[in-house]
Amino acid sequence: MADTEYTGFMYAAHRDVLVVENLAKEIDPYTEAIAFHSQQAAEKMVKNVFIQNGIVPSKTHSVDELLSKAIDSGWLSVEPPVIDAAINISMHAVAARYSQMPDIDRGEALQAIADCNTIAKSLAENGYDSVEIKVEVHYLHEEKPRDDSDE
Repeated sequence: MADTEYTGFMYAAHRDVLVVENLAKEIDPYTEAIAFHSQQAAEKMVKNVFIQNGIVPSKTHSVDELLSKAIDSGWLSVEPPVIDAAINISMHAVAARYSQMPDIDRGEALQAIADCNTIAKSLAENGYDSVEIKVEVHYLHEEKPRDDSDE
């Protein structure tokens, strides 16, 4: 979807997803930003569940707290891996943004992408708006893809 098709929290989540998709083309210098924007996308998508139910979400960066409230309200039904993803990704909310040296490695950045997508898929399965981070597989490997045109 184009940005013009999103509003509010979903517009903001989509913008975070675009940042991650572009930074993931060269992961290593951008691990903190990738983890942070993955968390932000997940947070905004979960906050959108509240908006779609006519409730202003609380001012928290804790995706797991928001997810728990949505489950307790009867808006979502999720499997344990989704709760685990929310707990995992929540740590990237403040650490990546405010720490002197957050020290997020490649694996943690990739896990943040996976956690965001786990949450996005669950929201979609529950009938809510979501947007997944699409990263080409060759960007996820240590080495850059071979350019056969040099031969």
